[in-house]
Amino acid sequence: MKKRKNSYFKYLSLLFTMIVLILVAGCGGPTPTTPIINSFLANPTSITVGDSSNLSWSVTDATTVVIDQSIGSVASTGTTAVSPVINTTYTLTATNVAGSVTVSVTVTVGAAFGSIDINSNPDGAKVYLDGVDTGQVTPIILTNIDAGNHIVKIDKYHYKVWEDTAVTVNANQTTYLNPALTYASTQYVTLQPGPTEGKDALVSNLLTESNYGSSTIIDAGTFSSGTTVRSYIQFELSSVSENARVTDADLLLYQYGTPGTVNCIIDLHKVTSGWQEGTVDWSSQPNYLTETEYSTNITAGAVTWKSWDIDTLVQGWLDGTVTNYGMALMVTDETTLDTIVYFHSSDYTTDTTKRPKLEIDYYIP
Repeated sequence: MKKRKNSYFKYLSLLFTMIVLILVAGCGGPTPTTPIINSFLANPTSITVGDSSNLSWSVTDATTVVIDQSIGSVASTGTTAVSPVINTTYTLTATNVAGSVTVSVTVTVGAAFGSIDINSNPDGAKVYLDGVDTGQVTPIILTNIDAGNHIVKIDKYHYKVWEDTAVTVNANQTTYLNPALTYASTQYVTLQPGPTEGKDALVSNLLTESNYGSSTIIDAGTFSSGTTVRSYIQFELSSVSENARVTDADLLLYQYGTPGTVNCIIDLHKVTSGWQEGTVDWSSQPNYLTETEYSTNITAGAVTWKSWDIDTLVQGWLDGTVTNYGMALMVTDETTLDTIVYFHSSDYTTDTTKRPKLEIDYYIP
């Protein structure tokens, strides 16, 4: 009986020892580790818009592998192409029971450029890109142009404007344009209004509140008495296309009398405010620029047509860059006496061919 008890206790002791050893062995086992990202690369790291880069990766001991920027879950090893349009950072996240690790790569996106090679027939035409004057004339190669669609306009004097609103430029390529330009023929118009349509009037510092809008005379200068006169004149241009390109424009007045005996110069000034033929007088004269726009020499005693070359002024009126308030005519030196000059006005009826006229030569581009 005693032997049986000893055997039983030995068995329990052995069992306890084995349990302890197993527990000790279990406590000293290996600890799980986080995944290992062996590599995560972008090739190339810099691209231009429209190109692509290849992402490649290799991961060990991960239960899930995810790449952001809408790529999503991927295998532990793989590649994928990406085509960002702006600088973009891609982050790979590898996860297992022990945790997560991340690695990021950035793909830099540069602007895509091409060029436009422009030749016109004939050459020497101004080149506009997207509505902006390039300051260049054909033939020309425009470089560093953003890839995409552009508007190219070519404009040469006395030719029709050539324009393409959908010129495609590809990255690292040259687009070729070789337009043949069409000649634009000259058109002529003479404006010579009569009493109803015409607008001209003289003003005098002798009678500062008197209106002479219906007078058959417009004049300029200073009488021997010291009285100074000026004249204002304006033409209606609605009959001429606002798209007209002026090649020549002349104001012509018929000099029929010169009470003054002194040769002089009559200056033309741009008027900058409104006025009415039937009410304008010396005290209510419209504003005008003090700088002379154009001048013409007057010979005392001559009877002849006198002209003022006003190409630029008429062009401004037509294209809207200058408001048409007409012109002021006055002698250069109003302190010099005896310089008075007479011209027929639009109210002159004896010889209607001698009324003021505006001759315009132009073409439509």
